[in-house]
Amino acid sequence: MKFLERNELLFNFMLVNISSGIAVGMMNFIIPVYALSLNATSAEIGLIKGFTGIGDLLIVLPAGFLIDYFGSKKMYSVSCIFGSLIIISISFATNASFLLQIMLFYGISKTIRTTSNNADFFKHMNTIGASKAGYFKGSITIGSALIGPLIGGIAILAMGYTSYFVLTSAFLLLPLIIISSRLYRENTSQVKPKIFSFIDTSNHYKSLTKNRLLVSATIKNGLNSAFFMTFTTFIIVLAIKDLGLSPGIAAALISIKGVSTLFVVFFGGTYLQKNNNGLYLFAYITTIFSLLLLGIGTDSIALAVASLINGVGTGLITLINFTEVGNIDGEKGKIAGFFSFGNAMGSITGPTLAGMIGDALGVQSIFLAFIVPFGMLAIYTFVENKKHKKQN
Repeated sequence: MKFLERNELLFNFMLVNISSGIAVGMMNFIIPVYALSLNATSAEIGLIKGFTGIGDLLIVLPAGFLIDYFGSKKMYSVSCIFGSLIIISISFATNASFLLQIMLFYGISKTIRTTSNNADFFKHMNTIGASKAGYFKGSITIGSALIGPLIGGIAILAMGYTSYFVLTSAFLLLPLIIISSRLYRENTSQVKPKIFSFIDTSNHYKSLTKNRLLVSATIKNGLNSAFFMTFTTFIIVLAIKDLGLSPGIAAALISIKGVSTLFVVFFGGTYLQKNNNGLYLFAYITTIFSLLLLGIGTDSIALAVASLINGVGTGLITLINFTEVGNIDGEKGKIAGFFSFGNAMGSITGPTLAGMIGDALGVQSIFLAFIVPFGMLAIYTFVENKKHKKQN
């Protein structure tokens, strides 16, 4: 109880993240399953997930301004309501083309919600403590990569698609109760009115491109997001379509990755340093090894081990990235918007290119292909680490 009293704001953030994360996890699980029921090809499934990223891209930079202008609480609330309506509308999709169009709007709502939440947390990071950034990211993982897929795997066996989407939308509305609480309102609703200037806003974003740490983190975030979107999509296609496994096992593979990611983001914060190149290098090597296992595994045990190892690598990348960006000075809404640009680009390119590779070379080739960009980052990090050691 004393922990909760001292960390009530952090606890509120975690509750919001878990409840909304469950909805995200259920969506990540059901979209490829639903697309397969509509006889979509791997390329079409990749494009469907990629269109979520296009929605991200359309709104990600404007979202940063809107959050700084209207406040994170208002923008988050609107995005939850809008997102819930979009999720319910998915049940009316009768073909892959219609589903693809709906996912564009789902991406818009998800990006506003994520950017609002990140900006609000960045504003309070000094109060909460940078060492607890892992609790923030970990709570998202609890919902999106652990509880959400598990509920999804059970729910799809117990109910039809329409009921499934209604249940998912209900989870997305739960955060509205939490952000209406007294403490959350006191800490997040005080927004000073600002006069909008397109030139000033453009100049501010332009200045952010000169921040090497932010640009580097955004690129890494883009690759990590590209893989996460690809993994949650095509591990399901691989398990159900290629290996003949049940949807429940497919959901479990996502949750296994979520468990290891959760462990890293909750307890890895104590290992963060001023220069995290060594940790980055470990994360990339671990991720590459897991990708190799995903590319050659032929049964559920091999895929489970690969998923577990992958969660460690990608979880560590997420933790380092998020903590470093949170410590950058400036308007947090715009910083969060810039950082989320990596999410948008990754969400588009990852699943879209993966779908094409899957149709041409097979689904497992998708995971092997990701070795290339992660390998390039590993080499770059190794060189940078060498330079840093020489300078010191």
